Amino acid sequence: MIEEPLAFGQPIERETVAEQVARRIMAMISARALKPGDQLPPERELAESLGVSRPSLREAIRGLSILGVVKVRQGGGAFITELDAESLLGPIRFFLSLEDVNVRELYDARSLIESDVARRAALNMSAAQLDALAGIVDDQAGTLGDARAFRLSDFAFHEAIWEGCGNAFLRRIGESLNVLGLEVRRRASETAGVLEQSLADHRRLLAALRARDADGAAEAARMHMQNVYQSSVAQ
Repeated sequence: MIEEPLAFGQPIERETVAEQVARRIMAMISARALKPGDQLPPERELAESLGVSRPSLREAIRGLSILGVVKVRQGGGAFITELDAESLLGPIRFFLSLEDVNVRELYDARSLIESDVARRAALNMSAAQLDALAGIVDDQAGTLGDARAFRLSDFAFHEAIWEGCGNAFLRRIGESLNVLGLEVRRRASETAGVLEQSLADHRRLLAALRARDADGAAEAARMHMQNVYQSSVAQ
């Protein structure tokens, strides 16, 4: 009887030199040896230090640039980006642009996160933080005729609540999800009535936070995300 050869699955793939270089740079960032804003050594020096060719180094830098980890300035070298949500979420934002279902699922995730953040913020925000939040909402009333100014104020409003919830990880998730939806939100904000609805939502959420009503704040945040989603997909 002829024995069948053992099946080990797919062949093992070897990383390219460029992939190894990219991983080395990312590891240095994780270890804090490279920090946001740091400039990488000149190409020749960095290639020699890593023991790789300059074309392999360039390929690695291009890949890191696409990921938002490195920014290349024409004639000015390569720098580590700020590594914030705006820098790092470009590939996922592109993914969201491919299908409407991605936007729906984004706002489903935002609804879950923002509700829990608001619940925690109702219990944790200080009086000073609540006063600052009220100031943001008051200022928003004067930006209803300027969609860009309102969007900036909207980000500040949510940022204050993310910070006030007392959980740095939830704050980072909330910021990231907000940044991912900026493009669809930009289009929606230029539609009549959308900004007025958002301002009303913000006032309702602020009132719940001031009352220390955790359940009410969570529900206000959930309804706000639902209204934002409806105005976004209507475009």
